[in-house]
Order: sequence, then structure tokens, then C-alpha cells
Amino acid sequence: MFDKLKLKKVASSITLADPAATDDTPSKKQIFHNRSNYGVNLGSCFVLERWIYGSLFTGNEQTELQVVSRLVNQQGADKTRETFEKHWTSFMSDSDWQWLQDHNVTSVRVPLGYWDVGGGEYTSNTKYSNYGKSVYKNAWSIFKSHFVEKAASRNISVIIDIHGLPYGANGDAHSGEDADGKAGFWNDSQAQLLVCKMLQFIAQDVKGYDNIAAIQVVNEAVFSSDGKKQATYYSAAINSIRNADKEIPIIISDGWWPDQWVKWVQSNQPENSSLGVVVDDHCYRCVSDSDKAKSVQQIIQDLDGDFLTNLTKNGEGVDFVLGEYSCVLDTESWKKDNGEAHRAELVKQFGQKQIQLSKTRAPVGSYFWTFKFEAGSGGEWDFKEMTSAGAVSPPYNLKGKEIPNDDTFNSKLKSSLDAHEAYWKKANPNEKYEFYRYKDGYTTGWNDSMNFAKFDGSVIGRVYAWKVARRAQHISKHGSSNFLWEWDQGFSSGMDDFVNAMAG
Repeated sequence: MFDKLKLKKVASSITLADPAATDDTPSKKQIFHNRSNYGVNLGSCFVLERWIYGSLFTGNEQTELQVVSRLVNQQGADKTRETFEKHWTSFMSDSDWQWLQDHNVTSVRVPLGYWDVGGGEYTSNTKYSNYGKSVYKNAWSIFKSHFVEKAASRNISVIIDIHGLPYGANGDAHSGEDADGKAGFWNDSQAQLLVCKMLQFIAQDVKGYDNIAAIQVVNEAVFSSDGKKQATYYSAAINSIRNADKEIPIIISDGWWPDQWVKWVQSNQPENSSLGVVVDDHCYRCVSDSDKAKSVQQIIQDLDGDFLTNLTKNGEGVDFVLGEYSCVLDTESWKKDNGEAHRAELVKQFGQKQIQLSKTRAPVGSYFWTFKFEAGSGGEWDFKEMTSAGAVSPPYNLKGKEIPNDDTFNSKLKSSLDAHEAYWKKANPNEKYEFYRYKDGYTTGWNDSMNFAKFDGSVIGRVYAWKVARRAQHISKHGSSNFLWEWDQGFSSGMDDFVNAMAG
């Protein structure tokens, strides 16, 4: 009972994030926090999954906990630590990082277990308590040296994805603990407080790195009809992170119901401010019976209507990321409508459709599951194979292209402003519009996009958080108004026109 009350206290009064944008020219860290990312997951490195990297598993083992328990019994903690450290340090070679850079990958999402963090400091009274400070004592430092720092050297950002939570945020084996289907984390206030303490440590410990794109506080939270337990944890997690860092983006899971968390963000986020929260959606069309009943062609067609749609107020005020997706579809789907005969082309269509939809509906970025397989090939789960097949590719290709000059800006601004003025003067000739706000928004959107593009062709992705910070600056300078919508429209037009002009 005491832990439950303490958790509610930590969760009370959610702390807002500092503005995403501050100075006229964004810093490198601000670009890493706010750009749109073309990314990939590094699955089965720090949270083992048998179907991806299976050599450490034997018998019926499915979880990392089962593996580490057996190995410590067989060979002791030191040898087991050496086994795991070899896996972590060899997982990504220099050529792997170079391949990512060569293929314009801008970010990696790295699944971690709570047992990997801080030298095992956060494993007390958990299922990993016997191993945290022995087997995993160097995991966190290896993560920083071999992943965060290696990525930084190639201008690649990192999402710290807390994939494994005590007793499981879901009942699946990828939680790292025994897959019993219970998702016990949500019923254990002590475990949630432990993780909140850990999240504050993480935020403080990585604050010195520019290239941390976000901290994700849970992966694939179990579906909940009311979301009350998730909401309490999310609030406490946000406040814990904000105690250490008020700027870092924080990712929450949509729990397979995006609109539930759209409403939650909207209800907790005051006007002209940002919680600094990004909602994570996963797009898989190979699991549910309803998807298996469809042909591949129908699944591709239905994406328009079932991927991040029907959101309250069209998702206003909420930034989304597509944290996991693949090109995999079920055998039953391939059997229908002669799909197998056209597999290569349909796989390409499926992957590209997800990329294009995420560009506008989840502009924070898309992260394919997953990068590599121990066997060397993972088929339609394999990022390299799907890249070679043309099924996945960067949604933007601005890197190395020429920045539009002032003449282009002036021409685009005039054309856009003239069209805006003409439309609204005709719509309501008696209204006293404030067209200067549109011009100011357009100029800001264009200039911000230009400054992002100068860094490896980056594009603004965390659009709401960035836009609301710039809008607040506009209000501070020019005052509030019933015509702030003109500034909003101008900002969006400036961003879009810049990207289109640079893309040619």
C-alpha cells in the first residue's frame, strides 16, 4: 500500500518539457531530438530473442532469464559475463555502422532490459537480482561505448528503449523474463518505483551525449481498456526523467490503442506547451486473425484506413513514431488472390506503403524490426534484405543536395502568401485578417527547415513540439490573437515548401 501511495505521489502533476526550440539556430542536440528519423531496431543484442540470435539458447528456453540462469549454474558468473560481453561487443562491427551510414539510416532503437542498466543497480528484488551486479555489471558502459558513441561518430542517434521491465510490461518472451502472459509490471508499484529511479539515472547519465533521440519508458504495453495503471506509470516516469533532463523526448507505448494515448496527451498538455512525449505505434499485419483472413493486396490497400487513423482531433498536439514494423505477412494471406506468385513486388509495395504513411502520420520516424540475424538472413524481417529488395528506403533524400537560395525563398514566400491572402479575402472580405502572422510563420518554418537540412539533410520530425515552441516565441513578440491559425498555416507551408524545393 505504501509503494502504491508513493507511486501516485511521484505521478502527480506531470512536468512539462522545456521548449524544443530556443535560439534561432538549433543546436546539434536539438536536431537529434527533433529530426525525422529513418531507423532500424538492433533486436536481440541486450535483450535476447531466440528466433533472432539463438546460439545461447538450449532446449525449450525462450527468455534471456532462462539462458543466464542456466549458464551461471553451469559455468559460474564470471564466465557467463564474458559470454554475454562477447555478444554485446561483437554485435555491431565497424562495417555494420558504415553500412547504416551509407544507406542514410539516421537512428537506431536499442532494446535494453532493466538488468542492463547502471551496473545491475536496479535489479534488487527482481528475477535478475542474482545476476545484475555480476553478469551485467559492464552492460551499461558497453552500451554507451559500443552503441551510443559509435553511432555518434556517424551522426546516428539512439533511442534508449527499455524493452524489458520487471515482471513484464507484456506477457511475451521479449520482455526478457518467463513468458507467462501476466504482464505483472502493472500490478507492482515497487517495481514501477524502481524503474522510475532507473529512468532518472539514465536521463542524468546520458545527458552529456548529443545523439540520444529519446528515452522509451516501455515497449508494447499490454492492452488495457481503461489505461489507468499505464497512465500512472507514464506520469511517474515522465516526472522522474524530467528531474534530470527537461529536454529529452520521452516515448510511451500506445498499448495497441493509439487514440487512448492521444486523448491522454491532449488532456494533460496545456495549450501552447508540450509534455515532450512521443507516442509509439507498432505496425504488424501478420499476427491477428483478421489480418490472416485478408489477402496481401487487401492488407496493403487497408493501410490507408487502419494505420494511425480515427484519432481524436486528428491527433492534434501529439507526435507519433513508428517504433517497429516489418515486411512480414502471414502464410494464410499469401495463399489468397495468387499473392505468392507476385511476392517480391507485393513485399516491396507493403514496405514502401508503411514508409510513406509514417512520413506524414508518424513523422518522428520509422524503425524497422530488425537489423540482423545470427543465421545471416532473416527474410522479410531482415532490414538489409528488405533494403536490397527495394521494400524499404529513406522517405527523404536530401543529404548532399543543394540548399535553396534566398531567391528561391523569396519567390516561394510571395507565391504562398499571395495565395493565402487571396483565398481568405475572397472567403470573408470584411474580416481583418493578420496576414503578417502567416508570413512570420512561413519564414520561421523555412529557416528552421534550412538549418535542419544543413545537418545531413535532416527534416523536422517532432513537428508539434517544435512548432509549439516557435509559436510561443511568436506570441511573446507579437501577442496572442484569434488569428494564430495563420501563423500555424504559414509555418507548415514554409516547412513543406523548403523540403519540396530542396528535393527538387
